[in-house]
Amino acid sequence: MTQEVENSLPTFLGIGAMRCGTTWLDTMLRSHPEIYLPTRRKEVHFFDKYYERGLDWYTSFFSGDELLAYSSVGEITPAYLHVPEAPERIKQLLPTCKFIAILRNPAERAYSHYGFYLRNYAEKRDFRTFIQQEQEAFSKGLYGQQIERYLQHFSLDQFLLLLYEDVAEDPTNILKAIAHFLMLDEHLFDTSLITQKSNPSGVVQFPRVRSAARYVRDALRDQDLDWIWNLAKSSGLEKMFSKKTSSIPPMSAEMKEELIKKYCQDIILLERLTDLDCSRWKQTCVGP
Repeated sequence: MTQEVENSLPTFLGIGAMRCGTTWLDTMLRSHPEIYLPTRRKEVHFFDKYYERGLDWYTSFFSGDELLAYSSVGEITPAYLHVPEAPERIKQLLPTCKFIAILRNPAERAYSHYGFYLRNYAEKRDFRTFIQQEQEAFSKGLYGQQIERYLQHFSLDQFLLLLYEDVAEDPTNILKAIAHFLMLDEHLFDTSLITQKSNPSGVVQFPRVRSAARYVRDALRDQDLDWIWNLAKSSGLEKMFSKKTSSIPPMSAEMKEELIKKYCQDIILLERLTDLDCSRWKQTCVGP
């Protein structure tokens, strides 16, 4: 790999978790004048979905003389956390990379995952049926196993692991931690965006149209035709079929307790591997 290519690759990755505030993270990082994130698409998906397209395809997202003006170059693809092949692939290309991950109560993450499907894919099943039939919706909350895979290839000091609950309660302090981790000026974030919420769960006015639009977007991206989707989005067309008509009700306490008990051993593993205190998650756990 040439020095020119190496200089155009990310110095950090946002690796997830899905439904854990990565859109907020993306928004805040893009507001910092010393940070570059790809403009063509929000999630590149190189290390999970498009790895076979090769290094030239990946570096095309980070090419151009304008990158010289930035201290940090990165990308955010939440799928990298849970895809088993990703850590080794990243190690081969970005051995000194830094990682940012926001982790959320896994039961609440699973319910938000369900809400995402209600909003974007016209989901008809109830939550219990959904979580039983869609194994990935449960397994994406097994952070202990996921971080353990990464630590087989990277050292813990390469990671900034944040709790979603802390982001919600004190986002200003979280931004300070991110700036310190990336060695940037903490005062340059656009704090007017700090409380902005994105990708809310809920039922939309035209769920089937919304679902069809998501499939069209994915198909366009598979063909590297992002510009078509980006044009539709910038024109406001997407908002026409994304209007929420109702919010989903809270998850039942019974279901939450049931899920947390299933996640309990993985939460304990996560705490053992890291310095995270996840006690607020496991109040209903039966410890070892």
